[in-house]
Amino acid sequence: MVATNDRSGGDGRETAFRINRHAIRSLSPTYADAFLGLVRAGEHLERELDSELRRAHGIGLRGFEVLLHLGAFSPDGRLPMTQLTVQAPLSQSRMSRLVAELERDGLVSRETDERDTRSVIVTITEKGFGLLRAAQDTHYDGLERHLFSRLTRDDITQLAKVTRKLLSRVDDEGAGSRDV
Repeated sequence: MVATNDRSGGDGRETAFRINRHAIRSLSPTYADAFLGLVRAGEHLERELDSELRRAHGIGLRGFEVLLHLGAFSPDGRLPMTQLTVQAPLSQSRMSRLVAELERDGLVSRETDERDTRSVIVTITEKGFGLLRAAQDTHYDGLERHLFSRLTRDDITQLAKVTRKLLSRVDDEGAGSRDV
């Protein structure tokens, strides 16, 4: 038995779910392809970019992203830890561990905010800028190879539109966007 759901509003679109004779609901093939494809493509892209950066520069994708936010999206190479957590976005504990690793490697420094002693400011160091400059070609070449070269300009525009729509609720809840 195949059941419909509220997504089938008579407009000819395939329904999102099917229910089998055991009353087990599953995604229809098209919806499953959309969901699983998005998840798997994102995971694959992240793994490839992370692996290439680690192999060539000894830094993972998330570390590179922190350096990028500090080096490219901050006017003075400094951001409060809370803002980095929103921009990256990672959990507060994951961001703290990552920044501690980057600090240990001399890529960033941390200091207490003079205006708010509860806040920590993260600053990219000269060594961090050097690694960011060295790693940026690896990162952007990987994006080109694993993502952009497989899509037309129209595909990229459509992908941007779809992901903006999917992330609009996340942005509304204050998680920020990811400029990588």
